[in-house]
Amino acid sequence: MEVEYIPRFIENEDELLELVKPDVYNQSPYGQKEYDKVILIGAVDNNRSRQICNEVFKKSKDLVYIDSGNGESTGQAVCGVKQKGRTTYKPVCGVYPDILVSEESDKLPTEMSCAERSVSAPQSVTANLMAATAITAFVYNLLILGELKTRSVTFSAKQIIMRADIVKPRKVIKEVA
Repeated sequence: MEVEYIPRFIENEDELLELVKPDVYNQSPYGQKEYDKVILIGAVDNNRSRQICNEVFKKSKDLVYIDSGNGESTGQAVCGVKQKGRTTYKPVCGVYPDILVSEESDKLPTEMSCAERSVSAPQSVTANLMAATAITAFVYNLLILGELKTRSVTFSAKQIIMRADIVKPRKVIKEVA
């Protein structure tokens, strides 16, 4: 499994779209191509960056987009899934549409000074750890277990709780012979 980490801010939709474009890893003798599965983990601290990730999700044919956000002690993690151009699980902006409302005060990281960044959104270490745990659980369930039974998680570090939105199983229609 290949993992990429970009040690800088990605603040351009076209650049992010290029980064999440899957590579062809196999081509059958019949000409059918198999593509890499891509997981975008939106480890961002502002809604402007989430809006860019959301646009990339909308433009992608196949993408898993896991996003987590938190304040000082509470937060959420959402796993959006798109397969063959169809959204099977909504991404974070579909679950929390107010993220799409742009505010003048919500700047991209490179638009802020170090002082602004340190006071703009204080976070506890515990809330960050809970967010990381939720992301890790999504990745584990997808890659190791091969299934996703939770689409989103909310948590509180103060109350020490994590609550999941469980995926309801779809009805299976049996064929009558």
